[in-house]
Amino acid sequence: MPAHPIDFEIQAHVFSTPEGLNIFAETSRFQRWLDFEAALAVSQADLGLIPPEAAATIQAKARVDQLDLGMAQAEYTTNRNSLTPILKALRQACGPHGDYVHHGATTQDAIDTGQALELKAVLGLVRRDLNQLIEQLLTLAARHRDLAMVGRTHSQQALPITLGLKFSVWLLELNRHADRLQFLAPRALTGQLGGAVGTMAALGPQGRELRDRVMARLGLTAAAGPWHTARDNSAEVGALCAMLTATAAKMANEVFQLGKTEVMELGEPAPAGKSAGSSTMPHKRNPVLCERIVVLSSHVRALSQVLMEAMIGENERDPRALWSEWLAMPQICIYTLAGLDYLKAILTNLAINPENITKNLHIQPGAVASEWLLFALTPKLGKAQAQIRIAHVLKEAATSGRPLADCLADDPELAACLPKLDLTGLEHPETYTGLAPELVDDAIRLVNHRRQERAAQPLP
Repeated sequence: MPAHPIDFEIQAHVFSTPEGLNIFAETSRFQRWLDFEAALAVSQADLGLIPPEAAATIQAKARVDQLDLGMAQAEYTTNRNSLTPILKALRQACGPHGDYVHHGATTQDAIDTGQALELKAVLGLVRRDLNQLIEQLLTLAARHRDLAMVGRTHSQQALPITLGLKFSVWLLELNRHADRLQFLAPRALTGQLGGAVGTMAALGPQGRELRDRVMARLGLTAAAGPWHTARDNSAEVGALCAMLTATAAKMANEVFQLGKTEVMELGEPAPAGKSAGSSTMPHKRNPVLCERIVVLSSHVRALSQVLMEAMIGENERDPRALWSEWLAMPQICIYTLAGLDYLKAILTNLAINPENITKNLHIQPGAVASEWLLFALTPKLGKAQAQIRIAHVLKEAATSGRPLADCLADDPELAACLPKLDLTGLEHPETYTGLAPELVDDAIRLVNHRRQERAAQPLP
C-alpha cells in the first residue's frame, strides 16, 4: 500500500506527475541498471573481452520482463546490496553465460550510470517544460506590453510599471535557467565505469576504450576519471532544481498575492468543472495550484542540501553519502516536474483583470507619480527640501481627498516652481511608465535569440 503522497493511487498526482513517477518507478530503475549491464557486455564482446554469444545472451535477457522478480524480491530480504539481487536474477536468466554478467564492474558503476540515465529523461522533460513556459511568457509579455499597473516595493505601491514588464522579468529568469540547463547537461549526464575503487583493474588495459564504448551506447558522456565520491554533478542538478522551483514559487506567490480579494489583478485559473473552493464557504475559489508550487519548492530546496552534504564522501566510496543522494534525487526531480506542470497550467489560462489593475493604479494617482514631481522640483529646491515639501503636500491630499495638483497650487512657493509644467500626469500615472514597453521588447528579442541558439545545441 502506498505510504507517501507521491505514490498515492486514489489521491494521485497531487505532488507528482505520471511522467515523473514513471521515470523513478522501481522497475524503471531496474531496467536502467540492466541497460548498463547489456551495454557493458556488448562492448566487452566488441573488444574481445567476453565471448560474443555471452554478450548476445546478456543483451537479450537484460530486461525486467525476462527476470524472476519474485526471486529478486526474496533476495532483497537477506541481501543488503542494492544491485546484487537483480544481478543474480540476470545471471540465472542467462544460464551458462551468467558468469559474464557485470564482468569487472562494481555496484556503484551500474547505479550511478542508471541515475545518469534517469537524469537524462528528467532534464529532457525540464527542458521541454521550460521551453513551453518561455513560450507562454513571450506571448503574455508581448500582449500586455503597454498595460500600466502599479509597481510595488516593500509590499507598498511604488511607481507605475507595465504588466508586460512584470512578465518579462519572469521570462528572463526562466531563460537564464534554460541556459544553466544547457551548460549543466553534459556534466550531469555522465556515466560511471571504474570498477571497485575506480582503477579499472578488473577491466583490463582496454578499460578506457570499454568505458567510452559503454557510454556511447547509452548516450551518456564518458567521465575522464572515476566519480564514486565526486558528487558535484549530482549536487549541481539539485541546485538547478532548487533555483528553478524557487523561480516557480516566486511567480506562483505573485499570482497568489495579486489574486487576493482586495487586489484581484491576477488570478489562478478556475478548475474545470466544480470550483476548488472551501468545504464550508461556497464563495471561495482557493489558489491551490499556486500553494502547491510553493510547497513543492520548499521541499526541493531543502532536499538539494542533502545532495550538497553527499559531496562529503570518504575515500574511494562512501555509501553513507550515496544513499542520502539516492533517496533525495527522485524526490527532487519528481517535485520539480510537478511544480513546472502546475506553473504551465496557471500561465495557460492566467486570469488577468485589466479593470482592477487600472483601478488599483488610481487609488492614489498623484502619489505613485511623485518621483516625477521630485525630479521636477529638485533643481529649484534641492532634493532634500523637495522631499519634505512633497511629503507634506501628499499628506494633505490624502487627508482631504483633493487632487494632488490642487494641493500643489495652494502652496505658492511650489506653484511658482511648477508654472510651466503640465501636472495632468499626476492624475494619469499610466503615462509614467518610463521605458517599460521598450524593455519588454528588449527581453523578447534576447530570449528569442537564445532560444534559437539552444535549439541548435540539443542536450546529450
